[in-house]
Amino acid sequence: MAEISAELINSAKGWLRIGSRDEEIRQVVEACLMDLLIGGVVKVDPEDPLIQQALKLYLKSQFGYDSNAETFGQAYEHLKAALALCGDYNRR
Repeated sequence: MAEISAELINSAKGWLRIGSRDEEIRQVVEACLMDLLIGGVVKVDPEDPLIQQALKLYLKSQFGYDSNAETFGQAYEHLKAALALCGDYNRR
């Protein structure tokens, strides 16, 4: 799995509009990346814009962002399914 950079953690803080909890954010980012792999997404590059969008949606669903956690979770699941079906993301 890809290394979780400090830059990615800082981006996640911005997406969530929070200022701390690096370790908790790192664990949720790792869980998201593992969930993508389990779901059939082979290309899981945290620098890829679609993977970053999946991370944003997953993080917002897990942290209860803006009282729309369920909506963010559903959007994440739809994006994960689309990525798993896309040839650019389901082949090495």
